[in-house]
Amino acid sequence: MQAKGILFDLDGTLVNSLPAVERCWLGFAERHQLNHSYVLKTIHGRKAIDNIKLFLPNKPESFITQEYHWLEQLEAQDIKDIDEISGASHFLQQLSSLNIPWGVVTSGTKKVADSRFAILNVAKPKVFITGEMVFKTKPAPDGYLQGADLLGLPADECIVFEDSKAGIESALNAHCQIITVNTPNSLDDNRMLNINSFDELVINKLNQNNFEILKNKV
Repeated sequence: MQAKGILFDLDGTLVNSLPAVERCWLGFAERHQLNHSYVLKTIHGRKAIDNIKLFLPNKPESFITQEYHWLEQLEAQDIKDIDEISGASHFLQQLSSLNIPWGVVTSGTKKVADSRFAILNVAKPKVFITGEMVFKTKPAPDGYLQGADLLGLPADECIVFEDSKAGIESALNAHCQIITVNTPNSLDDNRMLNINSFDELVINKLNQNNFEILKNKV
């Protein structure tokens, strides 16, 4: 794959936060006597506020906001077993050393995203888009289009790293190339590549503006 910039999802892509995410949402499900399976099947790749509105359709806005802040605080604090996807920190450091533009596009709130990104011990990029900054969240393309624009690049010259169905659809809708993380590629699309670890990738700078990412055959 050749491109000029990279945009990363955060949860499930750079950090393995699935146990914490599901633990917090199961707490929310218990709090509101919701079906656990339905909640876990629905939440991934979507903004928390959108999920809460879906799960509590008849509640007033003030109550929705209250529950949103309750969940946000819970998620920001529950980081004890979150770790990086193998090789993620080193890969990000490589990008910075090669002066390759990159950023993060997540459906999570700033408070939660900051807490989880800090686990990587990598300088936070200037382009760091959280759920509050996007009107239409994944699978709409808005986040990745905004991210590419802030990198100063057309979206089709960016590679997106994603793990969720909604996120992959968002990147496809933005006409980006895609590398999926721990997500078998069931789509026949030449813009997509799947990895289980960032250690599988080799990145080469081709010239001042372009680079290529190859999958290590070893």
